[in-house]
Amino acid sequence: MSNNSLLLVDPDFKADASVNYQLLLKITNDSFSYAVVDQDSEQVKIIFDQQGCEDLPLVLQDAFESDHHLSHSYGSIKAAIHSSNFVFIPNEWFNADDLSVYANFLGSEGKILSKSHQHLGFNTVFSLAEKIEEKLPESTVVYPHSSPLLALFTQLTGNALLIDFTASSFNVLFIKDKKINFQNHYSAETAEEFNYFLLLIIDQLALTESCPVYLQGIINEDDDNYNTLLKYFNNLYFFLPAEKQHCELLADMPKHYFSGLLALSLCE
Repeated sequence: MSNNSLLLVDPDFKADASVNYQLLLKITNDSFSYAVVDQDSEQVKIIFDQQGCEDLPLVLQDAFESDHHLSHSYGSIKAAIHSSNFVFIPNEWFNADDLSVYANFLGSEGKILSKSHQHLGFNTVFSLAEKIEEKLPESTVVYPHSSPLLALFTQLTGNALLIDFTASSFNVLFIKDKKINFQNHYSAETAEEFNYFLLLIIDQLALTESCPVYLQGIINEDDDNYNTLLKYFNNLYFFLPAEKQHCELLADMPKHYFSGLLALSLCE
């Protein structure tokens, strides 16, 4: 295990009951995490997180070769995977039978996939490097990195900014007038870089200091990114999907660290 990783295992985890568990995988541009969730009780049985990953295909290969928790036969497997090449297509313009037509919008020669967000009125078309996908179990259902954020849409009211952090990047979702208004991903290794992109977002979206900002992932009260946000916003909240609030395994952890990962269970 890497010295920048975390592994928590419920003592009651039963490998022979893995068919009743769901494996959730979150693969960003610089981190890898997974959770094993009991599909009946919705209790989290295992949490793993590794930040500062420089070679994701190698990290995944090592994980599936050496981590025995990933070798079980889980009832279902979902993976949200980062891609810098994605586009949102309104339902009325989308043709699922000819994904290749969207290749010109993606600027990538990777495998083209799509995920429908029917209730939101659009589809995400994205390209994925095969060297990432081939490391995953064959039964894995692949989602774009935005899907866990989009799944939390119904748990936010009014205009709201939701930011999911890794140690050196962040994913943003902005809701306006009960609709998805903006979504994007940025790399920011320092508070100065984060400040730059935050000012850009504030300007583009015409955000005011009263806009509620919901935070999840690798961020803590009074760290540099949190203090940067305080310069521009008055209402900051740490955010966790409602049905995952009572998890004994995370009792001593900042629960918002894993909100984006656990939200993957809400994705259809």
